Amino acid sequence: MSLAFIHDAPSQRVVFGAGSIARIGDEAARLGIARALVIATPGSGAKLGARVAELLGTRSAGVHAEAVIHVPRAVAEAGLAAVKSAHADGLVAAGGGSAIGLAKIIARDTGLPIIALPTTYSGSEATPIWGTSEGERKTTGRDAKVLPRTIVYDPELTYALPAAVTAASAMNAIAHCVEGLWAPDRTPVTMAYATEAMRRFGAHLPRAVADGSDAEARGECLVAAWLAGSVLTGGTGLHHKLAHVLGGYGLPHAETHAIILPHVARFNLAAAPDARARLADALGAADPAEALFGMVKGFPIPQRLRDVGFDARKIDDAAGQVAALGITEPRPVSVDDAREILRLAV
Repeated sequence: MSLAFIHDAPSQRVVFGAGSIARIGDEAARLGIARALVIATPGSGAKLGARVAELLGTRSAGVHAEAVIHVPRAVAEAGLAAVKSAHADGLVAAGGGSAIGLAKIIARDTGLPIIALPTTYSGSEATPIWGTSEGERKTTGRDAKVLPRTIVYDPELTYALPAAVTAASAMNAIAHCVEGLWAPDRTPVTMAYATEAMRRFGAHLPRAVADGSDAEARGECLVAAWLAGSVLTGGTGLHHKLAHVLGGYGLPHAETHAIILPHVARFNLAAAPDARARLADALGAADPAEALFGMVKGFPIPQRLRDVGFDARKIDDAAGQVAALGITEPRPVSVDDAREILRLAV
């Protein structure tokens, strides 16, 4: 890679350790938040939201447990209305990517600070990237306002995470790492983060999937998720752009990342020898794309796009959207290229 680069490191506080959820009130106070609205998903997410609200005590402005995947426009509008109704001056995103995603859209439009309390491994909490959807189109962007001011990582919150969610969300984070090694805005720092995160995931993710109570593996995977999310300060490429296009059709985010990753990796690593060498070293595999395919195949997650609801008749539409983005790094992507990657993944 060229020695010319710009590394813009955003300011973000990270609080890591078992039992760290108990510090949520202190972290809100540190940011000057007097009325924090807790953003969560329905069901079990609402239970976590209620626990967080209790820990916040007088700093709680209630719980809004209506976050869903891809942040549909109606969900975003409901979240903004909830903030206004609660007179909130801050947000606590408690849960996985859906809760964090909704909090980001609210922050984008209001400027409110976010404290993230992640319970999965996607790494979204460490990125300035937001996304929202309407119909069959997903829109994404970057804005410093959506980056959580503080992340509270408590490995104990991940012990009950099902094996399928553990694997899928971690493969999402692994996609950050792989793409970070060929992204056009990569820097020595983001490449180091990507390599270290891959090493930790490679060693500990299979253990976390096999035994959710493995405290060491859970903690190592959370560290890896943080590093992987931080990689996205260096930008994204074909993999993430394709995943976002597919998200517009309502496909689940993490599973989609996992399914397409080996196919995109095989396509791009052919033109990215340095990335290939780094991944080979981190994974201990001569063929990194094949190693990634083996990870997906060995986990209890969907293996094909058709398994998560993708209609093969939409391949041409999706390929056209991807080609129109003008991706050139590490190699140009034509309509035919995108169509073939999708065909292999379906």
